[in-house]
Amino acid sequence: MPNKKNIESVKALEERLKASPNLVLTTYQGLSTPELNDLRAKLKPLNSEYSVVKNTITSIALKNIGLEEFAKHFTGPTALAFQKGDPAALSKAVVDFAKTNEKLKIVAAYLDGKFLSDKEVKILASLPSREVLITKVAIMLNMPIQMMARVLNAPLQKLAGVIKALEQARTKEAPAATPAPAA
Repeated sequence: MPNKKNIESVKALEERLKASPNLVLTTYQGLSTPELNDLRAKLKPLNSEYSVVKNTITSIALKNIGLEEFAKHFTGPTALAFQKGDPAALSKAVVDFAKTNEKLKIVAAYLDGKFLSDKEVKILASLPSREVLITKVAIMLNMPIQMMARVLNAPLQKLAGVIKALEQARTKEAPAATPAPAA
């Protein structure tokens, strides 16, 4: 029979998991407290948290909210990065930290409603940010319009050039006006 404290811990964790749907599961064995605090400081501007979790309580909470598949990955010393926001930014921050701190290992993730392996998290982290991708799409959508404007504008520019050339030719051909004799 579970004790009251564990039941409350599961309920609190369920609420936290529902409030922060982006999760990156890591192992942290061998990281010092200052290193963990450094990771937490890097995640804080992303509206993220990094917490060491108890596997049994976390597995129960995940099963209660329908994430049984993700609960299977909780073995050994584990910690979760929680975030409500851009999943790419979270994965990028954790992967960048893992590159400089080899003791931090990414196990799996649940980002934007999808389960990802450690390799998939690293691929996601290598993609440009959401803002950069939106900018690229906007440029690609704008390009045909710019090309069409150039194509439609070209005949007018050529016509203007022809008229200017004719005008210059006429001014060269016309004899200089001679002054009329004074009477």
